[in-house]
Amino acid sequence: MKTQKTNIIKDSINYLKIFVPLSIKAASFLHIGQAISNPLKVSYIKKEKVLGLLENIGFVLGKYPTRKDREKYFTATTIEKLLNELFNPTTEDHTQKIQQVSESIDKHLKQSIKTELFFEKDVSGFYSQEIKTYSYNRNGSCMAGKPRSYFKLYDLINEDEQQVQIVGLKSGGLVVARALLWRDNNTFYLDRIYIADFLQNSSIEQLQTELFLKVKRTYKLDNLNTFNKSHIIEHLKQTHKKRFDLLVEKNKTRDNKIKIYFCIKYAYPTFEIEVDQDNFNNIGHYPFADTFKYVIDTGSSLNFNISSDDDETKYILDCTAGEITNKEKSLECMDCGGSYDEEEDGIYYSELEDNYLCDDCSCYIEERGESCSRDNATYNNYSGDYHYTNDLHN
Repeated sequence: MKTQKTNIIKDSINYLKIFVPLSIKAASFLHIGQAISNPLKVSYIKKEKVLGLLENIGFVLGKYPTRKDREKYFTATTIEKLLNELFNPTTEDHTQKIQQVSESIDKHLKQSIKTELFFEKDVSGFYSQEIKTYSYNRNGSCMAGKPRSYFKLYDLINEDEQQVQIVGLKSGGLVVARALLWRDNNTFYLDRIYIADFLQNSSIEQLQTELFLKVKRTYKLDNLNTFNKSHIIEHLKQTHKKRFDLLVEKNKTRDNKIKIYFCIKYAYPTFEIEVDQDNFNNIGHYPFADTFKYVIDTGSSLNFNISSDDDETKYILDCTAGEITNKEKSLECMDCGGSYDEEEDGIYYSELEDNYLCDDCSCYIEERGESCSRDNATYNNYSGDYHYTNDLHN
């Protein structure tokens, strides 16, 4: 498979030579092929470097460089950058040809990417990108790359036993998909699956499904609840349409309701996560959470839940800057639902609405000397003032 990919890159470059003149430095690029560290890039080594390795350390690069050689001595780059180094376009047509070939190779590399499943117990190290065995990339996560201190909560959760870890797919060292895998005894929950940005449009549901199935097989689970249930089921339906149609027919009840869940019963976990309250309070920063975001005070401990109970919810893990929303000290805007600390500016009590409003959702009514919701304010084109709508109807 590797040889096939390398030939496609070389064949595409040879094809381009027919239409576009080479640059004067093109001959110095040797052993062009697919990168080892990042299979979505290409790699090469220059003649000057080959000579330098020989003169300085006595290393002789063989006719067929090994995987170790490519990883250690070669330069990885995008196919677009490489083609612009190899060729010297002098017309608009030349530029378009380079772009076409670049897109073709890039598409091929994305479609043929081979992944392997990985597990990482050091959640804090992974999120903060301190573990250098991985090649990190943008993946839509708001917490990637934040300081390690933001993720101490995961260390606390795993203090006595491993209840949460990172699971993902990588190609070489490149992480292409990842999620949090939660565990309570023999019950698992696969949290939101994040896909690398460069694969968002082409492979998101495919990679989410691949990760789901590999985790399920690894732990030999009959059912694995997951945040991305709808994406995965839709992909399985399309991929195995005939099988799915047969399952539907076999599982129809008398009222034609279908009892199939494709090994995913729920899009949410069926358990809670518990931590000691004092230890929780001693953490300086907190992560944003997709699922276990509502912290319930049970009196003796704190439980992380998937839904909010206004009477019991004490904190909400809904901040990306290491902070936490304290429900006991927070006020909620009646319009947008935004939470504000009772001591901070930006939210106040409206006598007209008999509720709280934030600055963005409020409108000052001069004749009243008070503010109301923007939804209840009517603009007067003649005077340029706002009126409280209810006053106009009385």
